[in-house]
Amino acid sequence: MDGFEHLAMNWRSALVGLTMVCSATALIYLARRGIERRAIGWLAVFVIAANVSAIPLLIGFAGAYDIWPGLTFLPTQTALFFGPAVALHARALMIGSVDRRLWWLFTPGIAYWIYQLWAFTMLGDYRAKWAFNDAVHEPYILPVAVVGSWILAAGCLAYVWQLRTRYLQWLQDHHSDDERFSPIWLTHLVVLAGIVGLFWAIEGVLARLMNADYPDVFIWEFIALFAIFIIVLEALAGIDRPFPKMKMGSEKELDKPSEPAARDWVLEGTRLKAQVLEHKWHLEAGLSLQVLARRFGMNQAYLSRAINQGLKQNFSGFINGLRIEHAKGLIKAGNKSMIDIALSTGFGSKASFNRAFKLHTGTSPSEYRAAQQAK
Repeated sequence: MDGFEHLAMNWRSALVGLTMVCSATALIYLARRGIERRAIGWLAVFVIAANVSAIPLLIGFAGAYDIWPGLTFLPTQTALFFGPAVALHARALMIGSVDRRLWWLFTPGIAYWIYQLWAFTMLGDYRAKWAFNDAVHEPYILPVAVVGSWILAAGCLAYVWQLRTRYLQWLQDHHSDDERFSPIWLTHLVVLAGIVGLFWAIEGVLARLMNADYPDVFIWEFIALFAIFIIVLEALAGIDRPFPKMKMGSEKELDKPSEPAARDWVLEGTRLKAQVLEHKWHLEAGLSLQVLARRFGMNQAYLSRAINQGLKQNFSGFINGLRIEHAKGLIKAGNKSMIDIALSTGFGSKASFNRAFKLHTGTSPSEYRAAQQAK
C-alpha cells in the first residue's frame, strides 16, 4: 500500500498509541501470573475491544483516511462488546461458574462487526462507501448502534454493580480478610463508565451543533481510553491471588442449618467465641467461615447464624474485632512494630490492619499507641 511516507504521527496519535500500548502491556503482565485465567481472559476481551475502537483515532490523526479514503467502514467499531465482556469478567472473578446465557449478549456486537466487514469489503471504492454512508449508515444504522451500545453497556454495568454488592456482603459473612478481595477496579469502572458516558453525550451534542471533527472531540476520547488503562492497572494490583467464589442458587441450600430456629443463639454465639479465643484461631491469616465451621464440626449456615444472631456481627467483623483487641494489648506492651503486630494478629498487610483498627476503635494504631504512651 503506497502512501506510508505521507503519514504524520502527531502528538495526538502518539498519546493514543502510547495509552493503547500501556494497557496491553499491563494486561500481558496480569495474564502471565496465571491467576484467574478465565476472568483475565474476559478483561482482555474488553481491553482489546476498546483498543480496536481507538484505531480510527490513532490512524485518523496521522492522516490515514486522507491518504486512503477506502478505509471507510474499517471494522473497528466494537463498543457493543464492552458491556458483555465486563459482565463476564465480573462473574468469572466472583462466582467462577459460567452462565452461558450471558454469551448471547455478544450477538449485537458480532452482527454489527459483520455488517462493518461487509460494507468495508463489498461496497466498492470510497465513492460508493461514502454514498452508502450518507444515504443509509448515518441516518439509520449508526444511531441504532450507538443507542444499542449505551443500553447494553448500562444493563451489563447494572448487573456488575448488583453482583459486586452481593459479593462484598458475602465476603464479610465468610472471610476475615474480605478487604483483600474487594474488586475495586469494577467499582471504579462503573463510576468511570457513567462519567465517560456523560462525556460521550456532550461530544455527540457538540459534534452536531458545532460540526466538530476529530481534533475537537479528542479530549473526550482520550479520557475514556486513559480510564481503561487505569482500570487495568488496578486489576493488576488487585488480582494477585485466586478470589474466593460466591455460591449461587441451589448450592446455598446445601448449607441450611439443621438446628431448630428456637435455639438460644446468644448463648451459642458466646460459646463459639470463647472457643475461638481459647484456640487463638482468630490470629490465623486468611481464616474463613468454611475453615472455622469445619473445626467446630458444623455446617457454615449454622455457624453464620450463631455469629449473626448471637453476636450481632458478620464473620469479618467478629474475627477482626477479636484481632484488634489482641492487637491493643500488643500495642500497650510497646515492644513490637506496627507491621509485626499486624502480621502476628492475622492481617495480611499493615494497610488492612490500619483500616480494621480505625473501623473498630475510631482511631488509628499510631494514635492509639500515642494515647497509651501519654497515659
